[in-house]
Amino acid sequence: MSGAAGELTAPPRRRRSGRAQREETAPLLDPAAEAPQGRGSAERGGLLDPAEVPQLQWADPISSSPRVYGRKQWRAVCKVLGNDNLLAEILVRLPPKPSSLPRASAVCKRWRGILSDPEFLKRFRKHHRKPPLLGFFEGYANRFAPVMDSPDRITASCFSMPKSSTRYNDHREYMGCRHGLAVLVNKQERKTFVWDPLTGRQHSVDFPPGLDDAFAGNFCMWRGAVLCADAEDGHVHGDCFSSPFKLVLLCCGGYNTQAFCSVYDSVSGVWGGVFSTAISRTISLLRPSILVGDALCWLISGGDILVFDFKCQSLDVIEKPAFCYVTDGCFQILRMEGGGLGLAVLLDLTIQLWERKSNSDGVVGWVLLKKTIPLEGMVPRGMNSVRFVGYDEDTNVIVLTSMTGNFTLQLDSMQIKHIVKRNNICYDPFYPYTNFYTAGNTSLSTLHEQKSPISFFSLRFNAVASGTLLR
Repeated sequence: MSGAAGELTAPPRRRRSGRAQREETAPLLDPAAEAPQGRGSAERGGLLDPAEVPQLQWADPISSSPRVYGRKQWRAVCKVLGNDNLLAEILVRLPPKPSSLPRASAVCKRWRGILSDPEFLKRFRKHHRKPPLLGFFEGYANRFAPVMDSPDRITASCFSMPKSSTRYNDHREYMGCRHGLAVLVNKQERKTFVWDPLTGRQHSVDFPPGLDDAFAGNFCMWRGAVLCADAEDGHVHGDCFSSPFKLVLLCCGGYNTQAFCSVYDSVSGVWGGVFSTAISRTISLLRPSILVGDALCWLISGGDILVFDFKCQSLDVIEKPAFCYVTDGCFQILRMEGGGLGLAVLLDLTIQLWERKSNSDGVVGWVLLKKTIPLEGMVPRGMNSVRFVGYDEDTNVIVLTSMTGNFTLQLDSMQIKHIVKRNNICYDPFYPYTNFYTAGNTSLSTLHEQKSPISFFSLRFNAVASGTLLR
């Protein structure tokens, strides 16, 4: 008792030692650091009210409202992150976006060592299987149109076109890209180049003797295509420059009445025989080849399709569906969901979808699918004139051009995105580029804009602690 009125007063509160306080609350990131507490927590002797405990998430080290976790949970996480093998199992599950690995490498030297290991990068690609679509090379590949948003947006400055040692460098024509490799043709040098846009490395291959001798000095249309030929079990396309590849060179001669092609095998280092077939019109210059199963397909002006079958070793023409009388910009070869050959036909602002199927008698022909894609309402007003200018066979994304620029249309989700803005219609072809962008050249300024090198983590604290992340 104290005071004149005889009121009861509590004895003075004994100040708790810093060690006792640290034992009751776990630190955020460093087990040796003391976690800050709110005013209410301090008044209760360092204990948190249940209402103050947030959902368990990966903490942002620069967050203005730090989260506090229990000691047992934190020790479980520290045990996982302290083991290189377990840490690699977590990091390999980062999203396959361009910013993921460079930003994770900025966490510490140990993480950087794990992420830069070639074996880890191989596991990273194998885990995700499907590389993301980074963007499109436009026209003669002197422009690059990225499709991802910041911080995953890749600009044209990340790529440098290979330079020629001769005066014919300006004559290189970009023919397309597949499995992370691009193919360029220089008719003046009579050479074909297989180029890795990420590293800048390139293979140089002379024109096939049969085609070179037959058409030297004559006007003809050349097209090229490349694909990785790595037969290793579990191989994932992406870092394929050192892998075996096949190069296909196509030529339309004889006033565009004959098509010739030959296949180069990088393993043997020689060109195969020359295949030929009659065509009614020239190959469309605005469309790259599309790989459908074991066949490469090119669009012929007017809508027919030229097909080279690797398995059958044949070059043939498939006629377009009947009653499809539209201009070249209204046809686009597709790879259908089941791996078959498809064709998109643009009629006004509606896309029809056709697929090659067998009937009950085993006869293969075109079948009009019930699914149609109305573009009216999906594209901005004033886009009455719309044409196809590109397609990515891996992500099933079509590129459209209009008076307001270029759009991508994902045929499965129907998601449309404006990737290039302009005030006029442009028919330059768009060549898709898909790859795992593991080169650490994402700009540091982009990282600083995100405030934290690991704020991109979608890892949940409780998922790590319980091991549910390691699936």
